[in-house]
Amino acid sequence: MGVFRTIMVLTGITVFMPAPSEDAATVSPARESVSVVSAASQTVADVASFCSRQPGVCDTAGYVVAKLEAKAKYSVRLIYEWASEANGEPRVSPLADVAARDPIATGSVLASRSTLRMDDLIPRWREPKSRQQG
Repeated sequence: MGVFRTIMVLTGITVFMPAPSEDAATVSPARESVSVVSAASQTVADVASFCSRQPGVCDTAGYVVAKLEAKAKYSVRLIYEWASEANGEPRVSPLADVAARDPIATGSVLASRSTLRMDDLIPRWREPKSRQQG
């Protein structure tokens, strides 16, 4: 995961780096655009045939994507439940049908046994002590 994070940071830094001016370009814009289009079409063709050449990599990537999707849905469901509790709305999740199909099973979705409400957690307001002038 560290490699992926490093790649993302370096990509972000590269995007914000200054580009050379048009005068500094050594390749003519017409030739550059033709070569960019050609390279892009060759890349699309190469990526399209990647799974036929490397089926194991595509299977692993599909597994990882499915796990990431399940984690994202689980996180969204937790955030929705937390927001519903904070607003005092009933705990009816629109993602209830997704919860039944969610492949990630953890113990954190058990109902809480706490009797505290949000109002109980907020301290009562007290007037500040007045300063005695002496």
